[in-house]
Amino acid sequence: GLDEIEHIPVESTAKAAKLAREDEDAAALCPSVAAKINNLPIRFENVEDDINNKTRFFIISNFENQPSGADKTSILARLSNEPGSLVNFLNDFEKANVNLTKIKSHIVEGKSIFFLEFNGHKDDAEIRPILEKNKDVIKVLGSYVKEADDI
Repeated sequence: GLDEIEHIPVESTAKAAKLAREDEDAAALCPSVAAKINNLPIRFENVEDDINNKTRFFIISNFENQPSGADKTSILARLSNEPGSLVNFLNDFEKANVNLTKIKSHIVEGKSIFFLEFNGHKDDAEIRPILEKNKDVIKVLGSYVKEADDI
């Protein structure tokens, strides 16, 4: 079994592969392309426990996509860490009938940082007022055409 093996969590599969390359007694769970780049032997394939698991990559640029009618937008919201701050923020989306598809939270320096995704483009008529009203607490990461199998 794997109980006697030391597990070392790292921030990415690319870093895991690089660390495994530097230690001949180490191994990494990583995509085959990461194994090839790092000259690692592939010992096992298809080890995922969820065949629908996907890793998403973002392209960072100054380019702004035009609305396509089938978009998704990602934002960061920095809200006070007190009762009601999140629900008050989310109410604006509900009132505008905007579907939130992802919410992840982290506490940074006593503030709640939320990563949110929602259906629609940042320039859509129903979304612009939400972003304008909350401009002091949000950072728009971007709008992009959503994948065909996105929820």
